Amino acid sequence: MLSFSAKRLLFLFLQLVPVLTFAQSQRLTLATYTYANNNRLQNIQPLATTLSSELGLPVDIKSYPSVSAFIQGLEAGEVDIALISTFGYLLLTTRNDQHYTPVAALQTPTSASDNYKTAIVARTSLPINTVAQLNGQSASYRMTFVSETSTSGNLIPRAFLYAAGITQPEQQFKQVSYSKTHAAGIAQLLNNETDLAALGSEEYRKVISRDSLAKQQLKLVWLSEEIPLGPVLLKKSLSTVSRQQITQLFLSLHNHYPDALHALRSGWSEARQAEQFRPIDKAFYQTYQQNIGAPAELIQHFASLIR
Repeated sequence: MLSFSAKRLLFLFLQLVPVLTFAQSQRLTLATYTYANNNRLQNIQPLATTLSSELGLPVDIKSYPSVSAFIQGLEAGEVDIALISTFGYLLLTTRNDQHYTPVAALQTPTSASDNYKTAIVARTSLPINTVAQLNGQSASYRMTFVSETSTSGNLIPRAFLYAAGITQPEQQFKQVSYSKTHAAGIAQLLNNETDLAALGSEEYRKVISRDSLAKQQLKLVWLSEEIPLGPVLLKKSLSTVSRQQITQLFLSLHNHYPDALHALRSGWSEARQAEQFRPIDKAFYQTYQQNIGAPAELIQHFASLIR
C-alpha cells in the first residue's frame, strides 16, 4: 500500500503529464512572405534553427506567396512568429489584429542615409519636377505603383499624393497600373510604358549609378523620409514566458547570433543596413501612420481587396 508521500508524488506526476506531453508535441511556425522570386525561406532558416535551440521546440518555416495570403494565414491562426511588412501590418490592423502583437523591428543606424525610402521617378522629358506641379495636370500622365500591398511602392506614395491633392489616383491620372516589382517600375519608365513610377529609392539609386543612359532618361520628382521596417508579430496565445523569451532573442540576436541576423536581413533590401532589432509596440505604427498622413480609408480600401 502506498504511503501518503508516495501518493502525493504520484498525484503531482499525473498532474505534470499533460503539461509535459503538450511541451513535447508543441511546434512553432515562423513565417514570412515571398517577394518576386525570393520566398526568403533560406533567409529565415538560421533564425528558425536559433529559436528551436533556445526554446527547445521544433520551429517550422513557411513563406506565403503574397502579403495578402500572409494576412489570411495570420487571421486563420496558422503562424506563431510572423515577419511582415509595415503596410502588411497596417492592413492587418484594419481587419483583425487581436491575435497578434508587434514586439520588435529592425533598426538602422542614424548615420545610414537613403536606407528605406520611396522615390517618385519620372522620365526626364516630362515637364514636371515636383509633385505639386502634378495637381491639375495629372490627367495627362500615366502613373505606376509597385503592388497593392507594397509599403514604399504604394502606401507611402499614395499618402503623399493624397496630401498634395491627388486623393483618387485612379480617377485623376490618365492611367494607373502596378509593376509588381520595383525593378519593373524602372524598366517601364525606360521603355516609355509609363510616365511616373513610385518605388523604393534603392532601386532608383542602383540603376542610375550603373547605367549612365538611364541617369539621363530619369529624374527624381520626390523622395520620402525614412520608412520604419516591418514588425515581428507574436501570437498572443503563446504563453507569456514564451513571448518574453522570443522577444529577448530577437533583441539580442546581433550579440549572440550575428549569422542568423545577417541571413535574415539579406532577404530584404531595405534591411541590409540594419544593425539590430529594437522593441516596438502597436502605438509605434499608429504614430507613423498619423505622421505620414495615410488616411484610414486608404488602408481600409486595400485591406478590403484581400480575399
